[in-house]
Amino acid sequence: MKSHPSPFNCASMQAALKAHRDSLGKQTEQRHYVNEVSLLRFALTGNSKAKYDLANPPAGRKRITRRVICTNRRLITEHVAFHLRKQACRELVLKYEAQSLK
Repeated sequence: MKSHPSPFNCASMQAALKAHRDSLGKQTEQRHYVNEVSLLRFALTGNSKAKYDLANPPAGRKRITRRVICTNRRLITEHVAFHLRKQACRELVLKYEAQSLK
């Protein structure tokens, strides 16, 4: 039986990023992966430098964390530009938070 990665494991997102950059004939360096983590932190907190443990999100934030990671991975595979992915992921979180307040 094939094991599935933790929903908070960014390995599949990193693989998607590498495949995307490879398709453009570009190398993927450590800074590219760091930028993706910053994108996720920005989406989830509004601050790309905020302390946010993506591997162990707070109990009330697990679902939205998983959705942001999956959405970003999907957008990478669709070759969506970084700044548009960053905006889309942040909007996803803001909509989620607005619905949670209702």
